[in-house]
Amino acid sequence: MIYVALGGAIGAAMRYFISDYLGEHTKEMKLPIPTLIINWIGSLLLGVFVVFIEKDNTLLFLGTGLCGGFTTFSTFSVEVVQLLQKKNYIVSILYICITICGCVIGIYLGGLMKSF
Repeated sequence: MIYVALGGAIGAAMRYFISDYLGEHTKEMKLPIPTLIINWIGSLLLGVFVVFIEKDNTLLFLGTGLCGGFTTFSTFSVEVVQLLQKKNYIVSILYICITICGCVIGIYLGGLMKSF
């Protein structure tokens, strides 16, 4: 449990700093770019970790903790609802599609690295 908690704390802090930095540089855009990029990166990392790391405390720290604390499905869900409430239907559908597809592709690409 300590490995998960430590990884989660680091992942959440990383998410905060990256989101804050990207938020400043993308605030004019309708699409929530910081959450999108964070979820893509986290999915790619998780794909790498699952393929290369034995199921031990290292995977608990990096996979469950770090990636779990770093990525944010709940924030993604809130942002989709906010877009829908603003009647930005096209943007919300686009956001859902590119987030889900990008995260699945990230997991796949992370797993492909094993063949190199």
